[in-house]
Amino acid sequence: MAKRFISFGSIDQFRTVIKNVQRTAQYVGFDEELQRPQLNKNAKMPVVDAIGTEKIHGTNASFNYNNIDGFWVQSRKNIITPEKDNAGCAFAFEANKDICVNMINDLANEYDINLDTHIISVYFEWAGGNIQKKSALTGLDKRAMIFRYFKVSPLEPQFATDGTETAAFWLETKLNRCIGKRNNELDGSSEDLYIDTWLDNTEVNIFNIMNFPTKKVTIDFNEPLMSQNKMIEMVEILEKNSPVGQLFGIDNNIGEGYVWTFEYKDNVYRFKTKGEEHSKGTGKVKVLKPVDEEFEMKKVDFVNNFACTESRMDQMYTEIVHSVHNGDESLMSKENLRQYLQLVYKDVIKEESDRMVEMGLEPKPINGMISKVAVSYFTERMDKESGL
Repeated sequence: MAKRFISFGSIDQFRTVIKNVQRTAQYVGFDEELQRPQLNKNAKMPVVDAIGTEKIHGTNASFNYNNIDGFWVQSRKNIITPEKDNAGCAFAFEANKDICVNMINDLANEYDINLDTHIISVYFEWAGGNIQKKSALTGLDKRAMIFRYFKVSPLEPQFATDGTETAAFWLETKLNRCIGKRNNELDGSSEDLYIDTWLDNTEVNIFNIMNFPTKKVTIDFNEPLMSQNKMIEMVEILEKNSPVGQLFGIDNNIGEGYVWTFEYKDNVYRFKTKGEEHSKGTGKVKVLKPVDEEFEMKKVDFVNNFACTESRMDQMYTEIVHSVHNGDESLMSKENLRQYLQLVYKDVIKEESDRMVEMGLEPKPINGMISKVAVSYFTERMDKESGL
């Protein structure tokens, strides 16, 4: 066997999760004759409690292990090494390899996972330092923030016809640890005392987001939008002063938003809610002047307020800095512009396509407008870095 990349997947928008949960609730089987799912349109929708953890602005990564292939580190899209790294992540985790392997063995023992036949992947946000600007952890040493769930994958991958991996599953990064003995004064006996703890090792800057303040919101999928205002209110409070940043001694850092997770019918669902302040940032992205015609106004509104936010421009630019130039922003050049535009277009389609449908927009009429704003951002940032 050889080490293989284990995908984290994406964090959806709330509107996408609503559709997926409702479809799962309606699913009753597969019609072999018609070759399509059978749905009960009258099915009762679930009511769930979603847990919100602060969305840390960094770069997605994971450490992975099984007994056959050993230990490896990943960025969002690739296996990384100290020689071909992403923001120093592989270097840091290879230096603490023994600690990380022990952490994975703790999870395997907790959940009775056979590491001869399965891979455990612990995902986290690698943040701090210069990884992202204007984030909750800006100004701090680089550190990992483990997510609520880790992934268990078979050594031999299995894929559905749509290309998604099957047989893999998610479990909480939670351990039931023995913290000592509890003595019975009546008969002199004792018993082990256990407590639930979240996987971390803060001595080497590996933290768990579940050890920081969390939020809970009840979502009734019969009327899911009724919970939306409450989540928006929570984000508005968080973005003024990140609770995670505060606990690390940094006040008034912008909080990006929340990642909400819950389980339903053996599936783990994730979605994100982000605030406007983080999208705007402290700098300025050039926006387009509106015109009078209604359709053009829709395009301008979409590009200015949804497609070309500063957070998206920064994220795609930073991705190239780390993936192409090993984190050295001074090496960025006009030769990277085409790749940058492709990343921006791809991310807009991935994250905002359903909003485009709602607004009656298609990619082709707005690509030129997105390009105009993105090229301006790219050029100004590159010139600023080079001192021009």
